[in-house]
Amino acid sequence: MVHPTASVSLGANVHENANIGPWCIVESGATIAEGVVLDARVHVFGNTSIGAGTRIFDGAVVGGDPQALKYKGEETFLEIGENCKIREYATVNRGCGENGITKVASDVLLMAYSHVGHDCTIERGVVISNGVQLGGHVQVGEFATIGGGTYVQQFAKIGAYSFAGGTLKIDRDVPPAIRALGNPARFAGLNLHALRKHLFSEDRISLLEKNYRELYRSGKPLAECINEISNNPTQADPLLIEYFKNFTGNLIAINH
Repeated sequence: MVHPTASVSLGANVHENANIGPWCIVESGATIAEGVVLDARVHVFGNTSIGAGTRIFDGAVVGGDPQALKYKGEETFLEIGENCKIREYATVNRGCGENGITKVASDVLLMAYSHVGHDCTIERGVVISNGVQLGGHVQVGEFATIGGGTYVQQFAKIGAYSFAGGTLKIDRDVPPAIRALGNPARFAGLNLHALRKHLFSEDRISLLEKNYRELYRSGKPLAECINEISNNPTQADPLLIEYFKNFTGNLIAINH
């Protein structure tokens, strides 16, 4: 269904069971899958693919040019997965650089006025609350939650199953399965709500607590702790082992 006031390019690939609402714009090169709903005044740029069952609410803009001075008009892309909800006036930019790509996985909720910058990777089940602003190249792990009004600096990583509180400035990595609170953002214990919701065993939760005590409270140099975690798979949780494989950034500090 395409509303009479909508503008859908002949070069767009729109499934016959998609629903394109009033005053929407779908540009050439966009791909809209089965069951997608564009409510009203949604703008979908070219080189944007939207997975089945995703709903995009009033005024959202997806697949726009990256907000980067180095962008020179090269071909870049945005992929949005299945069953996502992108709320009012959210913006999601394409990647930057030749074949650059921004990826939003399935079952993601982007709340109103949130922004996902170029080349971000948002894994499945992530919740990004109202007004959150993600700089370029940010990575958010699966089932993480970011509270309202938080700003995440470019290249930062938000670990899987973690929670970053509202109105924070995230300029360092938030490791997996923790809560980040305060100003500046600091480690504030495990995110037990997410871990139990996703059926982590109590033994696994205890192992994560042990690993984080070593990381944040042992007094050892950070590099030494990371090396011990990375090289002791029987004594470290797989989330942390995977996270530290390619670790190059700085972790948030301990919350005193």
